[in-house]
Amino acid sequence: MKRAYRSFLSCLFLFVLMQGTALADTKPLRIGILPTLSPRLLLKNYEWLRLYLAREMRQPLELGTGTNFSDFHRQAMAGEYDILLTAAHLARLGQREQGWVPLATYTNPNRAILLVTRNSPINALEDLRGKTVTSADPLALLVIYGRQWLLEKGLKADRDYQYINAPSFTSAAHAVAQQQVALAIVSPSSYKQLPDAIKNETRIFLTLPEIPAVMWMVHPKSGVDAARLKRLLLGFTADVVEGKEFYQATGYEGMREVSAEQMRMLDVYADEAKALMNNQR
Repeated sequence: MKRAYRSFLSCLFLFVLMQGTALADTKPLRIGILPTLSPRLLLKNYEWLRLYLAREMRQPLELGTGTNFSDFHRQAMAGEYDILLTAAHLARLGQREQGWVPLATYTNPNRAILLVTRNSPINALEDLRGKTVTSADPLALLVIYGRQWLLEKGLKADRDYQYINAPSFTSAAHAVAQQQVALAIVSPSSYKQLPDAIKNETRIFLTLPEIPAVMWMVHPKSGVDAARLKRLLLGFTADVVEGKEFYQATGYEGMREVSAEQMRMLDVYADEAKALMNNQR
């Protein structure tokens, strides 16, 4: 009896050891987050989502981001990430060229916000002539759309106004508050997260029509169950402990599915993004 008991304990110990070794050897899945904000703030916000997914998937996860949109997209297409949060037009490009699977997008409307100083003399688009405009990465959908919108209104960059790049939407808003530029194109989520000191020194000049928001994608060769991950993302609500913290920090309100028709409508912006990246080489 004692010998059998010792044998049982030995087998149990070996099983636990093997399980621990298996977990230790499990390669973490990499989640890539589009660099719309500073890396510090971005990774801090998305740590809540990482914790949620790691618990529900019972899988170690790591967060990563890039220095700019172009490098981030190339990293993603090179297979550095298994799960991706990227701009809608870059999501469409990844879907077309590598079969990335769209899972979800945020429910919040995504619109370009044109920000000026609180006491700015700019009250009409014509007042922008000869002034300086800034925004985040030129590959950002909001930036492409915002500049196209200005062009449709008769204002062309380098002819009617000077355009300069900012490291992030937050930096662009800060440049307006410091009166270094006349106008910044920022996103709704970045505006909500601006410090009060910047909000107090600025005002919204215009809010442009809605465009698609950032999208969650999964790599077709990641080994991740896309259907299950989609359910988890759609279930990441403010009723979940981590979800409550995430949505309070980011200003997002939840997630929804993405239709095939919505993806096809992004082709024109995906083509523009590809042309921009080709010109950067």
